[in-house]
Amino acid sequence: MRSVQAAEESDSDDSVATHFTVDEDMRSVQGDEGEDVDSPNLMDNLAENVENASHKNISIRMAALRNIQMAFCSQYIPEFVVKWRLTLIELISKNLRKTDEEIAISAVVLALASLQIGEEMGADIEDCLSTLRALVTDPSKSEQLRSLCALSIAVTTHVASVNDDSVAASIKSLRSVWATVKLTAHSARLYSTSLQSWSLLLQDADGTTVNSAFGEFSKLASFLEADQLDIRIATGEALAFLYELGSQSRPGFRLPNHQQIVELLDSLCSDSSKGKAKRDKRAQRLTFRQVYSSIVEKDTPSLTIKFNREALVLDSCASKLLYDVCCELLHGGIVRQLQRNELVRELFDMGPVVEVDQFEKVNKFARMAALDAASKHRNQVRGKQRDKRNVVL
Repeated sequence: MRSVQAAEESDSDDSVATHFTVDEDMRSVQGDEGEDVDSPNLMDNLAENVENASHKNISIRMAALRNIQMAFCSQYIPEFVVKWRLTLIELISKNLRKTDEEIAISAVVLALASLQIGEEMGADIEDCLSTLRALVTDPSKSEQLRSLCALSIAVTTHVASVNDDSVAASIKSLRSVWATVKLTAHSARLYSTSLQSWSLLLQDADGTTVNSAFGEFSKLASFLEADQLDIRIATGEALAFLYELGSQSRPGFRLPNHQQIVELLDSLCSDSSKGKAKRDKRAQRLTFRQVYSSIVEKDTPSLTIKFNREALVLDSCASKLLYDVCCELLHGGIVRQLQRNELVRELFDMGPVVEVDQFEKVNKFARMAALDAASKHRNQVRGKQRDKRNVVL
């Protein structure tokens, strides 16, 4: 996992796939550049939203929480989060015991706040994590809510928790979810998210927990034959990650049921079942060729994420897993956080924030204005050419 200048990126290797991530969600509500993070109005409005998040009226509470979520997605404001840390943790802790709607958004806000300041969240988050672990394992809760709780547990624990017992408890809870969920199209997201989250936290686990995880290969292999595409893909990616983790910690690491898994992967790479949609078959073949390459050929295909003048190269299963989890949490805010968030950049080994000078920003707006003017003129000319009144007989 590394960061390079996009202008220098010219790798033509067939194994390298390039994916452009567009920050459309945030842009649609805040414009191209968004509000200046130093703006007093932004900070004042956000402080007001934090206070309103404890309001007696649920509509006001929910609106405030959504505004906080949007701000934490689209901006890097660690000083604000540090200042309001205890208040945020207190209101999240209370909201995790209220309606499902409040639980869902509060779980996301906890993860977003953790992604802003990391370990500075302190030991006060442990009560929230304990509640989230109870929620994620509660079968009476909806699959969607439990999925969000799993995501929050993964991100919050990975970047903010320094308690080894808490990490182990989170891993145990997440494992109990993916290992016992009844596989249906409705539960595919819960399975995939809990498995991803479990895999991510194994990087923070002690040796005993990691060794225990290596005993899951046989169970995971059985999920490769599930009817749901998302479940098969999530399982394949988890197997590749576990194999990478084992290879790094144990020289000559080999899967306990290596031949069985290799045969399954090989069949999934070339699956041409008539009962499956073409799009699903393409997605499956692409994913499992990469998984097969990682496990059998020991060559993990790289993925390049380009934005502005930078490019993030994901060249390991661990870095791809982390990126997928961040995308699931941040959605359209992923690019801005990659650009500005020092903690996120540290997680991806991207180095210091690359500043864009004001002249370059002005040039960008000037180019856009020129393009708009040219487009308007072109449309006017075409309109006149189409106007029958201007036809010369």
